[in-house]
Amino acid sequence: MDMSKYLKMFISESQEHLQKIDNLLLVLEKNPEDRGSIDNLFREAHSLKGMAASMGFPGLAQISHRLEDFLDVFRQGGGTVGKGVVDILFEGLDLLKRGIEGIAGGGSPDIDSGAFLRKLESFSTAEAGKAAPSVHLTPEGVAAAPVAVKGEEERILKEAQERGLGLLNLHINIAEDAPLPTARAYITLKKLKDLGELVKASPDFEEIKKGKFKGALFALLATAKGPPQIKRTVATYPDIAAVEVSPFLPSPPPSGPLRPEPVEAAKPPVPPMPPSLKRSLMMRVEARLLDDLIDSVGELIIAKSGLVDQFKGIPSRPLKEGMDRLESLIGSLHQQALKLRMMPIELIADRFPRAVRDLARKKGKEVDLEIVGRDIELDRAILEELPDPLLHLLRNSIDHGVEDPEERVRLGKPPIGTIRLEALREKEFVLIKVSDDGQGMDPAQIRRLALERGIISKEQYDTMSDEDSLYLITLPGFSTAREVSEVSGRGVGMDVVKTAVEALRGSLLIESQLGVGTTVTLRLPLTLAIIQVLMVKVGAETYAIPLSRVLRTIEVSPRMVQRSQKQELIALEEGLVPLFRLDRLLGYPLQAGDGRLPRPAVLAERRGKTVGLVVDGLLGYREAVVKPLGKALKGVRGFAGVTILGDGSLILILDLNTL
Repeated sequence: MDMSKYLKMFISESQEHLQKIDNLLLVLEKNPEDRGSIDNLFREAHSLKGMAASMGFPGLAQISHRLEDFLDVFRQGGGTVGKGVVDILFEGLDLLKRGIEGIAGGGSPDIDSGAFLRKLESFSTAEAGKAAPSVHLTPEGVAAAPVAVKGEEERILKEAQERGLGLLNLHINIAEDAPLPTARAYITLKKLKDLGELVKASPDFEEIKKGKFKGALFALLATAKGPPQIKRTVATYPDIAAVEVSPFLPSPPPSGPLRPEPVEAAKPPVPPMPPSLKRSLMMRVEARLLDDLIDSVGELIIAKSGLVDQFKGIPSRPLKEGMDRLESLIGSLHQQALKLRMMPIELIADRFPRAVRDLARKKGKEVDLEIVGRDIELDRAILEELPDPLLHLLRNSIDHGVEDPEERVRLGKPPIGTIRLEALREKEFVLIKVSDDGQGMDPAQIRRLALERGIISKEQYDTMSDEDSLYLITLPGFSTAREVSEVSGRGVGMDVVKTAVEALRGSLLIESQLGVGTTVTLRLPLTLAIIQVLMVKVGAETYAIPLSRVLRTIEVSPRMVQRSQKQELIALEEGLVPLFRLDRLLGYPLQAGDGRLPRPAVLAERRGKTVGLVVDGLLGYREAVVKPLGKALKGVRGFAGVTILGDGSLILILDLNTL
């Protein structure tokens, strides 16, 4: 059978299993007595083994199988899960990850696992805390009781294990009212060969032929199937009164028949009820198809806008009703298409606990990572760009924020630091906060370092507020680290975060209190594909401002304007709001009368603060399909993209973060 068509599904499902193993190991490391985690780890390894074997990846199947056997020792209570046990399980997990990454990249799944397998083999349970009894695991996850096997039985058991098979004891009763019980016993014994390798039987075929059958069969079967599956199958054979299946125990075969089981044990298994037709079905869809759908919806919105402009002013009620209906349907289609692209944050958040654990170990620190709001959804296009910025923030919290355990105790804090990753919804935005309970940042020190390095002038140093000083860490090359480490200190962290967030049309908010901790908030739009904008006039040109940034619009009169240190301000409910002339921000040449008032202004949000943008006119709201800037404008600050109007004209979308 050609299995290549299942490759993408195999990769996706394998990555899900590996992520679950990663999370379970982190739980187990904190709570070694958590039997549920051990059982779940075993099941995940078992699932991976079966998937890899069915896809023809024996190397991955072998690693999974050995991890499965190793975990079963602890399932049976044969040892304590200590630090060494978790470390070696993480090592095996990383090997499996590399193998899956190789397959996903179109390469080979082959990985050099010899050293790891030898290490796993030699890793004694005494190192884990106490010696464990010898345990044999069947493929269904049922472990046999520890026994001492000798001679021929020991050889049989060893050979079966080397071939990846389990040894099962079968004890079968033929029904007393069977028409030909001896013939039925012979046929039943023959059928067992279809389930595996019949190692021995009592009575055997020759003895049954000679009439030496007393109503009960004993068989030793080497098989890849587990006891439950074998029992269900044998129970469906004709004239079977009772059947018992158990892992191999080298004891003499029973001389008498089994005590009959309830009648239903001999009945064929009842087929499962068909699923309800009303149940919602889940299916996997390629991301490319969803992107194509969004692009098509975007083109539909542009075409609709063109029709609206074309028929504007025509006094036709049927035409108006038809256009309203079309607009409603396209709006609904747009919302449904966006929902298909929305994905929960847990898809990226689940990878961070392992990274935090490893980074904290390198720094000799103890850190707990709390993740809140895993179910908050974001556009996949945004979600895919977040792992690196968030990892930078987590690294900074570990390296610069959380103190060493001894220092924390001296300060009256618990020795284990806490980092919190929290996601929450705020209207058309998602806020992602990374906070720690570490030492916080000193604004005065940041200003002093910036002055010494020539990043700010003496005048700026004297007038800059503590709040604004915190944002100096987002400038390229700025770092407060005293030395370069493997974790951070090269001055490429926060400017990378800021650049990435602004590229996603989001904003960065930094809050810190010395000795208490730091919180960095990423404020991100729900989607990048299609947005609502406010169209404004500046000179002879039209620009678009994302509506998610707009608080309200006002008319600014001359008496409203105040001046402080060359900055125009207006007093509103929000307090003193800085006022900016959009034509000057965009570099328009000054002309006579440009400063005239009254003029309309847009109150917008920037870095959590309200600013006013004076424009020449307000042209209303509309949906905008966001297209990336061309190569000629790529990197130009102040613009987030471009949208196309129904008449084909291009309108630049302003980026208030970089304007």
